[in-house]
Amino acid sequence: SARWFTAFRAAAALVLAVLVVVSAHRWRAERQSFDDGDSVEPSSRTQITSTVFVAKPELVWRAPVALDVAEQSIHESSNARDDAGATSADGSVETARELETASASVGERDATAATTTSNATTTTTATAKSDDPCALHLFRHVSKTGGTTVRFWFDRQTVLGEWEYPIPYGASREEWEALKTAWTDAARAYVNGTRAVPPRTLVEVRGHYPNSWNAQNFANVVFEDVLAMKEEFADSCSVTTSYLVRKPVDQYASYYAYYVHDGMEEEIKKEQAGESTKNVWGRSLHEWAATKQDMQTRELLWEECVHHLRAPTYEKNDKWTKDCITVSDEKWARVEALVGQFDVVGTTERFNEFLHVVGKIAGVRDLRYVFSNTGTNVDKVDKEALEVTIKNVTTRDAALYAYADAALNSAIEHHFGSLQTFRRVVDSYEAATVKHGTRHYIGGKPDFTPKYKWVKAEDAKLQDVPTVQLPMWVMPDGGGQAKAYMVQEKVVLVEREKAKAM
Repeated sequence: SARWFTAFRAAAALVLAVLVVVSAHRWRAERQSFDDGDSVEPSSRTQITSTVFVAKPELVWRAPVALDVAEQSIHESSNARDDAGATSADGSVETARELETASASVGERDATAATTTSNATTTTTATAKSDDPCALHLFRHVSKTGGTTVRFWFDRQTVLGEWEYPIPYGASREEWEALKTAWTDAARAYVNGTRAVPPRTLVEVRGHYPNSWNAQNFANVVFEDVLAMKEEFADSCSVTTSYLVRKPVDQYASYYAYYVHDGMEEEIKKEQAGESTKNVWGRSLHEWAATKQDMQTRELLWEECVHHLRAPTYEKNDKWTKDCITVSDEKWARVEALVGQFDVVGTTERFNEFLHVVGKIAGVRDLRYVFSNTGTNVDKVDKEALEVTIKNVTTRDAALYAYADAALNSAIEHHFGSLQTFRRVVDSYEAATVKHGTRHYIGGKPDFTPKYKWVKAEDAKLQDVPTVQLPMWVMPDGGGQAKAYMVQEKVVLVEREKAKAM
């Protein structure tokens, strides 16, 4: 047992080192993009009345679609969504600047209800009345399916003064418990009439960084907690959930380009120079992909194999168990039970449609976001050849994708009447897309700058810029998760006009 423990510690240390290197590379790239972003100067506000941009919250509904649905449904709806341009080639948004500038809302929320104090201390919540519904929406993020775009979209709602997004995507048990308690208490107070402004909270669950507890315990703790909140507040609040699935060949290509490509190329160069014979990553995309079974299914379950997905395939200390080779029938049954309980299940390839359904049931008004097509390594992948390579190792992921595609159709028909009617709505939304430089503003580019912005807490303190706490928040910090991830520091919300120098 001592030798097993030593080997286990060595493997864990290696995985941690790899994740640190990958994360550092990602932060550097995203941080550079953030600094390069342009801004949108304030101007007269355009009042948007189209239902394309207005999402009305509705009660919960689940799509009655079986997971073994025939792939025919994918082909039937493909013509209606070709070239939608929903997400970047690597499933992420381009910069953090769009979090602050590429945003607009229908009818500006009375964000001035928030109060401020000097010395960058968090303020107390105002008690102005609100017509917004009490709401909580949870999004389950699986790697390389478009979740980063959702994260920036979530954070953008906070700078508009309409929502909070208070805990990181890799939240600890303590962070989740604190939010759950605070939101439940606030919702009860609102229902009982002792709180004037309803809580409005967005949550993303992914794991990996800075903690994996919420993803590892998603099915048996976090999701169960949300279902209990849904039941308690069924008649008074909107408690909803969503989940995205990506076409397996695209997800594998993106995963490889983002997490594996650089390490593999570096190892190959060392081999060619006679500096190494380790070859821990393999020598090609296909050699790597053939060893990774059903990555999306595994990450949703967050089983013991998840960390192996990002680890070098042939590292001596990277021991795989039998369970990491195939997804058992028992585990697949758990997946079926889990995904059938989400309120919205969609596909990355139909991101704009997914966003409209989420906006409608959750009550998120502004559906605009920034599209970027920057996945250069992904563009170089021969996807036809890759699809052949992974055909036999993605049977569960393929079934999951087929279910998601059909479930999204069912959700659209339920909430919008018919696929044809809905497609006209989305077509109008996509037709408003504006290209500005290298950026694509899906749904149109706003002509004003949001009132608030997230800044480093230390900078606000040094410059004596007062912080803001909005009335719908239940947690003291309220959000900034996308910005905090970019700068790797604590952030606070401030009024943009008072932080021009920051």
